Amino acid sequence: MRAASMSHSRAITPPCRRLKLSLLSVLPLYFVTAADALHHMKRAPLSYVLRRDEHVPLVVTSLCAETVYPAIFTQAGTPPSTSGFELKTGESKNLTVGGDWQGRVWGRTNCSFNSAGTGPNNNGGLNGGGAACGTGDCGGIVECTGTGQTPVSLAEFTLASSTGQTFYDISLVDGYNIPIGIVSLYPEANNPSLQEIPPNLTNPICIGSASLLAAQGSTSDASGTSSGTNSSFPIPLDESQSISDVQSWCPWDLQLDPPTKPGDGVYPYPDDKIQRPIFDPCYSACAKYNHAQDCCTGSYDSPNSCKPSLYSQSAKKVCPDAYSFAFDDQTSTFIIPSGGGFEVVFCQTGRSSNILKVYSKQLDQLASSGHVSTSVLADTQNITLQRINSVGCFSSMPMALSTIMVVMLALWLWT
Repeated sequence: MRAASMSHSRAITPPCRRLKLSLLSVLPLYFVTAADALHHMKRAPLSYVLRRDEHVPLVVTSLCAETVYPAIFTQAGTPPSTSGFELKTGESKNLTVGGDWQGRVWGRTNCSFNSAGTGPNNNGGLNGGGAACGTGDCGGIVECTGTGQTPVSLAEFTLASSTGQTFYDISLVDGYNIPIGIVSLYPEANNPSLQEIPPNLTNPICIGSASLLAAQGSTSDASGTSSGTNSSFPIPLDESQSISDVQSWCPWDLQLDPPTKPGDGVYPYPDDKIQRPIFDPCYSACAKYNHAQDCCTGSYDSPNSCKPSLYSQSAKKVCPDAYSFAFDDQTSTFIIPSGGGFEVVFCQTGRSSNILKVYSKQLDQLASSGHVSTSVLADTQNITLQRINSVGCFSSMPMALSTIMVVMLALWLWT
């Protein structure tokens, strides 16, 4: 079976890049050094003992049409009171973790447990493999003691670090099963420096399911209650992917349950002409094949040697703010001051966020200074700047310079 072909863009310089090049021709050059590409879940959290007595809220909410069983795995620090539970549509679970907590949250689908929650409801579990859930299963039990079976969408957190910062991300490194979002609860924190952080800097959304994707141009989750923000601070949304694109983003061979073959036993070409299921979980290339070049292991264990696979590139298009492979840190990690809690939301509707690209310089300033400046606050309410950065204009320039360029562009357009 041949893999679906990838479309190729024409070799034409985009308008934003042409404008940027023409402006840079008369401006001095600026250089940015790359950040350390070590994933925060691999970093040694040195502040555990100092912060383990703090209580940080961790809320889990399901907007899924079907019942899900969220799961929580604690890698280090003080865990919540439960590591697995049931959520029906619209329900939330309010938990607390220690300020030293490091762990992950995911959703399990199509689950059937026995009355005690100690195993699957039927002998042998799903397909005789002992699993109680179709995706995200953790040994067939409600209370997880380990990580989830792939493919699964993850929310990952390192609440404490030696720098006094919290690191978190949405990860598709283990694949994708259902939409997932992270909402900062910093507005509820008893800390003015945290309360001042605009929610459209902190609340990523990943929607890789066409059935829950809004049409291009929609602003349904730019200021929606499920994303934790408002019309004053709209979340920048990705507009590049159509519903058709999202229906077929998963490489054919990585689908958990690919459609059955046509009657003659031969797949047509390209593969995406075959109707895919509405619920279409997707393995990552690493999770499916465990090749060193996909998993960034062995001789590929460095940012220079490990490059994104077709899966990683496809996942990044659908969910720009999500991790797509092991060395995707610079476009996937949120870094903010420690002290606040989070809500993980499953099955949001709308469109995926594009925060890290649009507000990269503003987030860099927040990470380096620990507070929100007046200029950052103004930028996060500037719809013009948001739209320009969403298509790449000035995205590689320092923040002060890019602001000047926006003003120059506005004056030029006005005249």
